[in-house]
Amino acid sequence: MKVAIAGGGTGGHLFPAVALGEAMRRLRPDVEILHIGTSNGLEASWLPKSGLRYELFPVHGLRGKDPLSRMRALGEFFAAIRRARGTLNAFGADLVVSAGGYASAPTAVAAIIGRIPLVLMEQNTRPGLSNRILWRFARQVCVGFADTAACFPAGRAFVTGNPVRLRFIPGRLLKISSPIQILVLGGSSGAHRLNLGVLKALNILDNDVIKFTVTHQTGGADAELVAARYRDLGVAAEVTPFIDDMASALDRAELVIARAGAMTVSELALAGRPALFVPYPFHRDRQQELNARVIERLGGALIVMDDDRLGENLAARLCEIAAEPSRLIAMGERARGAAYPDAAARISHICFEIAGGERAAA
Repeated sequence: MKVAIAGGGTGGHLFPAVALGEAMRRLRPDVEILHIGTSNGLEASWLPKSGLRYELFPVHGLRGKDPLSRMRALGEFFAAIRRARGTLNAFGADLVVSAGGYASAPTAVAAIIGRIPLVLMEQNTRPGLSNRILWRFARQVCVGFADTAACFPAGRAFVTGNPVRLRFIPGRLLKISSPIQILVLGGSSGAHRLNLGVLKALNILDNDVIKFTVTHQTGGADAELVAARYRDLGVAAEVTPFIDDMASALDRAELVIARAGAMTVSELALAGRPALFVPYPFHRDRQQELNARVIERLGGALIVMDDDRLGENLAARLCEIAAEPSRLIAMGERARGAAYPDAAARISHICFEIAGGERAAA
């Protein structure tokens, strides 16, 4: 069986695609996997070092560009469809999985044209534009959150959870240390506004800052700036552009301050870690805010909006937590209510059924 998995651009699309491929090979060692991504996304640097089989296309997004850039991107899109068709034919794909990102849509269209069974993955609570169009042609839509299923007609979406790549499931929070261990995550590329907001919050805390130690994933651009500011503040901090071993980082963490990408939310739920979510503020459809609401409704997270008072509002929340750190244990347990530990296996079995002809077309 040969499966092409298209997904990338950011870690939020690349890593669930990789997690799914890994699960498929564990369950069926004879399965051949081809990863398809963009030549300008995170996968362009990550996949060559992974040892995985892959193909990269030059594709950019169509939204929010000037007319000339949109025309160029449209040309790239149609060229990517042609290239994807050739790649799928040469690979002999029995199934195509679209995991999101700019390369996924042209690959999905190529699968539809070539009459190759198609499975869609939707990581976010609100489906992206491609999946809102392509679900009509897919055998199955696998969604990360129960909220998402309501966005599709009855019977077309299956709640599987999002596949994550944690090496192990972090242990439960049984007690909170002093100082409290904070993990700051801006996503795979970091988040400049979040980085500055956290630094401002810790500066506002003044003498209370000794109640926290920090591990901070900054992204490549901000690492030196953030490290210098922590030294100035006198905060015990480990600063890194990117965390490779997220399972170990979450295992040490007692509170996470993070953006609310779908995969971050899914990882924190699986780890049972309480969070202060700071959703990315510029999504037209409030995508990250809606992701964060899933955990907030369970009582496992608090949401701090990314506005002009981000630093002050984060500081206020941290003061509340410092005054009653034991609440973090209960929050962590509630966060687990949104977890799907077997998400990758669920999607794998759906894919095997479809590729083997055992699941009829919808």
